[in-house]
Amino acid sequence: MCGVSHSGMIEAFGTATILFKEGIEQNMEGNHSVGEKLRLLRDERNISQRDLAHLAGLSPNSISLIERDETSPSVATLQSLAHALNVRMSYFFEEDAPSSVLHIKAGSHSKIESGGVVIAGMGNTLPSQELEPFLMTLEPHAGIGSERQVVHSGHEFVYCLQGKVEYVVDGNVYLVETGDSLIFEATLPHLWRNPFEEEARFLLVLQTPNASRETIQRHFSSHPSITHIGG
Repeated sequence: MCGVSHSGMIEAFGTATILFKEGIEQNMEGNHSVGEKLRLLRDERNISQRDLAHLAGLSPNSISLIERDETSPSVATLQSLAHALNVRMSYFFEEDAPSSVLHIKAGSHSKIESGGVVIAGMGNTLPSQELEPFLMTLEPHAGIGSERQVVHSGHEFVYCLQGKVEYVVDGNVYLVETGDSLIFEATLPHLWRNPFEEEARFLLVLQTPNASRETIQRHFSSHPSITHIGG
């Protein structure tokens, strides 16, 4: 599902995407790791590892390994954890303070890599922000993990920048090539995969309805993760 549109866009995004060794998580200086964020949020919600595992459809051992940063979670796992904890997936990426304007320079995006998939957060701290953009890079034969489909609220938009990928939405397979776009109801089961021999890169925008959280932010100011609550 990818489509490059314009070479300028590719160059701009290209410098921002860095591939890491499989299973290794790159943390921005001063930021918590994915494991630390997961543990802090779980403690804040007073949820045991076993209960979280049940809610996310994972094993307690998987939760423990992630929290100890002994394994890097896949995209599907992150989405399952975000859904179980009722937060946006971007919670695991960024720690910026709320801002009315976001200008992120190339090479400064927070990223996570696992199983041949690189996820670069493109910003999520605007007040009442409903759109969450990500730059996705899929290595050849990379996918969303064991053909596991995900479901979440809102809509999902995809614009292919380079190569091509397959998107499976509600049992239908869509070939998204350079320059193609795809938008659908995210409540439909879906997954992406790159069964091809070339790298694929696409812009992924997740939309969560009713994202206004000002009252919650003020009421629960002692719980920073509450600002990432999603629908």
